[in-house]
Amino acid sequence: MDEKIVEQSMQLILYAGTGRSMVLEAVKKLLEDNDVVKAKAAITAAGKEIGKAHEIQTALMAAECDGEPIEKSILLIHAQDHFMNALTVRDMGLLMVQMYEKLEK
Repeated sequence: MDEKIVEQSMQLILYAGTGRSMVLEAVKKLLEDNDVVKAKAAITAAGKEIGKAHEIQTALMAAECDGEPIEKSILLIHAQDHFMNALTVRDMGLLMVQMYEKLEK
């Protein structure tokens, strides 16, 4: 397996997984502490981790568009799954915070 792809795949998993976990923790803390401001800040911080994953994905796509062959391994597919899951959790987390904020008013 291409070592560069392995490294990028593992970084993608790391950043996406960290961001996803941060969002879930933010929502849990919101339910415990009722602090919407802190929850939004935590999700923004999580978004920065997910953004790092997005940069890796973008680099892979750009390389492929430039004609560089990208090995499609199960590891890379798994990494993409983690990334997409993190994006979904982030988006749903933001919606949950907005809903909580609206219900509190």
